[in-house]
Amino acid sequence: MKMLLSGVVVPELGQVILRPGRDKLGMFRQPIVVSPAPSTMKDRPSGVLHTEQPLINDKWMGFLTHERVLNATGGKNALVAWLKQGVGCQWEGDYHHEQSVILETEQGAIRLCWHHDNELRENPDVLRGHVARNIAEYVVRSACYWFFFPETHLLTEPEICWWSVLHNVSDLLPRDALHVTLRMPVVTEAHGPQRECDITWEVHTPANEIIDSKVEKIKPILKLAIDNEPAAGFMLRPKLKRWECEKWTRWVKTQKCCGCGNPSDDPHHIIGHGQGGMGTKAHDFFVIPVCRHCHDAIHKDRNAWEEEHGSQVELLFHFLDWALGIGAIVIERKVA
Repeated sequence: MKMLLSGVVVPELGQVILRPGRDKLGMFRQPIVVSPAPSTMKDRPSGVLHTEQPLINDKWMGFLTHERVLNATGGKNALVAWLKQGVGCQWEGDYHHEQSVILETEQGAIRLCWHHDNELRENPDVLRGHVARNIAEYVVRSACYWFFFPETHLLTEPEICWWSVLHNVSDLLPRDALHVTLRMPVVTEAHGPQRECDITWEVHTPANEIIDSKVEKIKPILKLAIDNEPAAGFMLRPKLKRWECEKWTRWVKTQKCCGCGNPSDDPHHIIGHGQGGMGTKAHDFFVIPVCRHCHDAIHKDRNAWEEEHGSQVELLFHFLDWALGIGAIVIERKVA
């Protein structure tokens, strides 16, 4: 939450007095950042600064509040956790108790003070619009976070469309938004009487078919099968085999360097941490993309490189988590 406040300067005491309002006092129980307001805000009254996301409108509300879209961002529990980070009652009224709670409804949740929680708990239907807006706001913020955008970023239609493709909810996108994003003609409904010869019929194409026809599917680089009963698992002292996959290591080195972020040159096999001993090499699965400079630096002084860029194990975890998230790795169950 951001607020615009006009302070009363008391130079004799070296203090500044601020009046945020009783329901916003909780904001000052944690460290806050103070910065001068831009000249464009000089005539604005004190209060909470609301940055309106352009996507939160009637056209997008059906998509943003859909249960599958909410589940793609972590579900209701994640929404509740996000609401707990804020302060203040989200219901307008003359009186607000300083203590707040999260009231969960069938669709989502809303942050209320004790007073309005007692007043509205038995009548959740009046909260439906506020709850829907909370869900939409949370989904937009989650998409911004997923793209590593700053908190003040205003999400655009192409960005939310790309996010939906990566999270397998693109079939729920508004068709008009898809047409605009993919530079397709938007069909507008004609009003008033028409001649029969002027009437054209459009075949209703589902959103996922439009996406499939315009955007190439993300193809998995690596498919892993699960063997529930490996033969070596029944041996007392099985001979371990090194797992190799040239297709995987070739793809890994096309990603950005885990150390400096520059284009990588090599798939680096983890050393140390029980891997890469004398005359041995880690499995091809335990690789991270690195540039030539970082690769040489790791083998020259592993501890010094990890002190600057982080543990190889943690970098491997984050890289595999990202590869699984974008669909580069697909886990399959082996069929007998």
